[in-house]
Amino acid sequence: MTFSYNNISIEGNIGAGKTTLAKALAEKLNARLILESFENNPFLELFYQDRERYAFQVEMFFLAERYHQLSKNLLGDIFHSHTISDYVFAKSALFSGINLSHSEHELFLNLFRIMERFMPKPDILIYLHIPLEKVVKQISRRGREYEQNIPTEYLTSIEKAYINYLKEENRFPIVLLEEEPKAERTIDQSLAAVESILKADWPNGLSRYSLQNIK
Repeated sequence: MTFSYNNISIEGNIGAGKTTLAKALAEKLNARLILESFENNPFLELFYQDRERYAFQVEMFFLAERYHQLSKNLLGDIFHSHTISDYVFAKSALFSGINLSHSEHELFLNLFRIMERFMPKPDILIYLHIPLEKVVKQISRRGREYEQNIPTEYLTSIEKAYINYLKEENRFPIVLLEEEPKAERTIDQSLAAVESILKADWPNGLSRYSLQNIK
């Protein structure tokens, strides 16, 4: 199965199911898979204990890791037609805007902008728009101890930052995959929705697609 979109990114809030969907899609398409290596970040658990103290370290580590991961894939892969990733490089700028002080954020953005010039853009970005109450449940369900006390206000700020970014980004197609508050999403439904999205011709900028379209 092939689509015109070769470089596919999946994004969403913490706990939205990005990695699960990226893995399933990569397996279905026999695609190269790029997953964010958050487990390697030695500052992440400390950040959730003391955000103000460790925010700059955690964001700098993620920036470097994302750059190294994506820069290794600039030349493509002759063995796979598609590449699936569970993040976009712009994620670094979004989270730094939430977590860093003004002066730290300005310093961070100077470095981010230098790196961004060399980063490949996705052919399409699919954003999993999950109701916040479900995000909280899914975070609880996956059981990472350091995530269990994430304030809802923090998750709300992340969602707002993503939505603002999605509205402004117009260099490639973005499809916001909406899940209704009372609907239950299965991985098969998500895959069917993504396959339907990938078969369509989307304009650059933000479009919307509902899971209700999948019967």
